[in-house]
Amino acid sequence: MHTLPPPLLAALPAPYQLRLQHDGDDAFAAALYSATRDDLRQMQAEPALIEELIAMQRRMQSHGYRQHFPQAAYLVLLYGDIPIGRLVIEQREQALRVVDIAVLPEARGRGAGSAVLRCLQSLAEAQQLQIHLGVNRNNMAARKLYLRLGFQVQAEDQVQEQLVWRAARCH
Repeated sequence: MHTLPPPLLAALPAPYQLRLQHDGDDAFAAALYSATRDDLRQMQAEPALIEELIAMQRRMQSHGYRQHFPQAAYLVLLYGDIPIGRLVIEQREQALRVVDIAVLPEARGRGAGSAVLRCLQSLAEAQQLQIHLGVNRNNMAARKLYLRLGFQVQAEDQVQEQLVWRAARCH
């Protein structure tokens, strides 16, 4: 795991905070991932099999992230001192890549995602970086948030849209 510039870790408005993820966060990370997989829970299968499938998918995601984004920083999003989400981000050349952003279902709709993204936009603007991310086409709430914050669709396929945000001065 890598670190990000201190401004990112310090720039969120209270009561939100970001801190580096550590080994003690494994149970939270597993619970967060599981909470985002209602699609798998809707399958016609035994609950134990579904939980095993979710655990396998999480391991595959983690492996894929580490393979494709080796310099990524893994951060835990806190509300006060309570973990409510995570952010995986990597800087490459003139872009910040939001590899993953997830918020617990019970903490959604309260401004946490907006606060993180606006913080990233401020950091990106100061450094003249673009922000890239992908969103599942079925995740209408996240897609709506990204578009409201000025992200634009750059590419799409049947499953995902790739979005980009450019600061006013970025080329």
